[in-house]
Formats: sequence, structure tokens, C-alpha cells
Amino acid sequence: MRRRLLYCFALSLVLLLLASCASRRTAATLDDVETYIQFSPDSALAIIRTIDTTTLTTRSLRAHYALLHAMALDKNWIDTTDVGVVMPAVEYYAKHGTADEKMKAYYYLGRIQYNGHNPNTAIISYTQAEIASGKSQDEGFKGLLAMAMSDIYKNAHYADKEQEYVEKGMAHFQCAKDTAHYNLSIGLLAMAYQEKSEWEKADSLYRRVIELAQRDTAAMRMFLVRFAAMKVVQPDVDPKGAIDLLNRLYSDYKASLSVKAYGIYAYASALDGDNKTCDAILSLLNDQPERSRRDSRYYEYLIASLRGDYSKANQLLTSIYSEQDENVDRMLNNSITKSLQDYYQNEAVETKHKSQVQRLSFAILIMGLFLIFGVFVFWSIRKREKERIAADNLIRIAEESNMLLVQTRSEFSSLQQSYIQLFKNQFDTVGSLCKTYMKNQGKPEETRKTAVYGKVKDIIAFIGKDKKQQELFEEQINHDLNNIVARLKADLGKVSEEDSRFICYTIAGFDPNIVATFLNLSLSNVYTKRSRLRDRIRQMDSPYKDEYLRVL
Repeated sequence: MRRRLLYCFALSLVLLLLASCASRRTAATLDDVETYIQFSPDSALAIIRTIDTTTLTTRSLRAHYALLHAMALDKNWIDTTDVGVVMPAVEYYAKHGTADEKMKAYYYLGRIQYNGHNPNTAIISYTQAEIASGKSQDEGFKGLLAMAMSDIYKNAHYADKEQEYVEKGMAHFQCAKDTAHYNLSIGLLAMAYQEKSEWEKADSLYRRVIELAQRDTAAMRMFLVRFAAMKVVQPDVDPKGAIDLLNRLYSDYKASLSVKAYGIYAYASALDGDNKTCDAILSLLNDQPERSRRDSRYYEYLIASLRGDYSKANQLLTSIYSEQDENVDRMLNNSITKSLQDYYQNEAVETKHKSQVQRLSFAILIMGLFLIFGVFVFWSIRKREKERIAADNLIRIAEESNMLLVQTRSEFSSLQQSYIQLFKNQFDTVGSLCKTYMKNQGKPEETRKTAVYGKVKDIIAFIGKDKKQQELFEEQINHDLNNIVARLKADLGKVSEEDSRFICYTIAGFDPNIVATFLNLSLSNVYTKRSRLRDRIRQMDSPYKDEYLRVL
């Protein structure tokens, strides 16, 4: 069982290491793709499609993959409508990553939403990208974002906003030194001025972009048609100029004319007096499906009005109004401004709610801090007061104890000195009688038999060499002086019988001569023995050391 668990653990560890290695390889591949996706999007998309998505083991890795995938699809003109392609990037970079990553994630979400014909949601995503772009340094990408927003406003017929964002895009492209996109934005600005009927500005910009953007085939086809349309509806019509512009579509760019371009060509021909060409084009348009003729119907109306065929003109105008009503209804139901207004209102409500929550949280935090601070201050004051009282009590007790100790020591020392003196006086008399006895040893018998001699004899017998009498003598000293001999002998360790008697005689206060006589020592030996005993006492670690020295 244990071996099986170890095997499973080892296998799991190996799989984890393999997954980790695979994730690192995928991360390196994505970093490499990011370096060439701008100038080689087809190669980037091919590499992205070969990546095993099971190696995307972290949120950041999945977000990076999703962003590059959406970018590669867009740059390869693959107009996907699946927002799931980019959502991992949007969800992750909304809270993590750099400002550039957040801006790009929302931008490509807007592109996919716009591909799905959802301009209302697209403009909100673009707006979120624009908010994130405030901290971005990628001027070129900020220009693309501005142009995408201008396109939404153009299709919604908000010419002022269209112009505003085209000019923003131009400024960003100029900062990025992106000449191709800058030239393209000139034409888009011309279209914005055309929408606002500012003919001279639009004419100047169209001429400029046609000169600068000749290599951009798709852009030139659009600008030539729009410029030609302006030339036939502006107050100072220029039908020949419009025809020349439309002829360039075929001669310079080998492009067939759209239904709208044919309508413009037919009206320009009618204005120029070439009714044959006009009728030929009208006959061609009549063969087109009714729905396809929406783009040319306005110019057919202008031709009928020019020719005085008011019945047909009225019929065409009614059809145009009906289509316009549909467009108006669709615009009302899908209002860009309404979507943005709802978005900003929701953001304002959410921001206000967050602000209220933050203020409430801050207030609760402040109140909590004040409460904690108050409790801490109260606890500190109480603690300090208790410590002060305890310190005062300790100081008082210490002072009282010290005073009592001093007093006790003084009283004890005085008492001890008095008792020792009394004890020594007691034995001084004995010593004196013993000395008298010793001096009368050689006198007649009668003298020695006196009462003093007898008394001294009794005392000498008490403190003589008799072991039993010595023990009684030592016991008497211990009784009178708080067991001093027993304590001293215990502190000294092994003590001989002679040393024990010497200690007793010295404590009792016997004269050195008497001690010498009792112990059969010379007087100098008595002094030497006493000096050595005191030295030993000084060296010992005993609480009674000072007491010993006082009695010896």
C-alpha cells in the first residue's frame, strides 16, 4: 500500500513537471508571436492555431492567448462574432495586467460585437477601452480605437462625434508616426465634413487623401465614390469631376462600379446632358433586385426630378422615406447615445454605490480604530494605575522591610554582643579562679583546701579533659549562643577533638594562657591556631561567617 502511494505521488509529480514545462513553452511561443503579429498576422494566426489549449494552465496564460487570437483574427480580416474568443482576456485584464492589455482586450471585444451587428454593446466596450487608454503609451493603437469609435458614430449619423474621433485618431497616428493610417484618416475626416455639408473642407481633404493614399486600393475605392457623390449633391455641382472620379475606379483600380456608384454616374451624366449614358445605366439598374437598388434610389429620384417626371420622382421619394422610416426606427431602437447614457448612468450608480460603501467602510474603520484606541488608552491608564499602586506598595513594603531589617539587625547585634559579653564575663570569672588555683598549686595543703580552691577545682573538672564533661561544656555553649559551636563545626567539616575544645575555650573567652595550659600548647601556638581558624572562616561560604568572627 505504501509503495503504491509513493508510486502515485511520483507519477503526479512527473505529470506536474511535464505540465509546467509545457506551459513555459506555450508562454514562450505566445511571447514570440507577439513580436511579429503586427507585420505578419497570417503567420501569427497559423502558430496560434497549433497551440495545445490544455497547456494554458493559468489565467494569465489563457488571457494572453485569447488576446493574441482575437488580434490575429481581426488582422486577417476574419470577422468572428464569437465573443468567447476574447472574453478570457477581458475578464482577466479588467483587474490585472497593464493599461495596454486592458485597452486591447476591450477594443477587440468591441470589434467582435460590431461584427455581430451590435453597435450598442460595441460602443460601450470601446468606451471602456478608451478609459483604459488614458494610461497607455501605445499611440498607434489609441488611434485605431478612435477610428473604430468614429465608424460607429458615422453609421449612427452623429457627424460631430464622428469628426471628433477622427481628429483624435489623426493626432494619435501623428504621434506614432503612422503615415498609412494618418493618410487614411484624412479621407475619413473628409467624409465627416461631407456629412455636415461643409463642402469646401471636405473637397480639400478628399483631394489631399486621393493624392496621398493612392496605394491603398480599398480605401481609394471608398473615397472616390464618396467624393463623386459629393460633387453631384453640393450646391456647386461638378458632374464631369464626378464622372472622372468614377472612371478612375476602373482605369486605375480595375474595380467594377457598385449600385450606388452607378446611380451617381447616371445622375452626373444627366447633369452633364449625356442622357444616353444615363438611360443606359438606369436600364441596367432596373434589372437589379429591388432591395439592391436602395443605394441608387436617391439618385434615380434626383434624375426624375431633373427631367420633370414628378410622378416617378414622388414614387421614388415615397419609397426612400419608407426606407428612412425603417432606418429611423432601427436607430431609435438601437440608439448609440441611449446605450452610452445607460452605461454612464449605471457606472454613475455603481460608482456612487462603491463610494458610499467605501465611505461607510471608512467610517466603520475609523470608529473601530477610535474604539480600539479608547480601549487601549483605558487599559493603559488602568494598567499604569495598577502598576503605580503596586509600585507604591512595593516601595512602602521595601522601606518598612528595610527599616525593620535595620532595626532587627541593630537589635540582634546589640543583643548578641550583650549576650556574648555576658557569656564571656561569666567564664572570665571561671578563668580567673582557675588561674588562682594554678598559682596555689605549690603552697601548703591548708591553703589549697580553701573554699576558692574547692570551687575552682569543681569548675576545672567541668571543663577539663574529660570527654563527657567536654560534651556538656559544648552543649552549654550551644544552648546559650544559638547552637553556634554545632553550626561552626558543620561548616568547617571534619573537626578533631582538640580543635573542638579549642573552639569552645575561645568562644567562652578563656585567656590564651589558660587555653595553652588546658590543651598543652605553647602560647604562640594558641595565637597561630586562632589566626588560622579565623582565616578558614573568612574563606568559607556561610551565612554565619560574620557571627563566627565576632565570637572568636
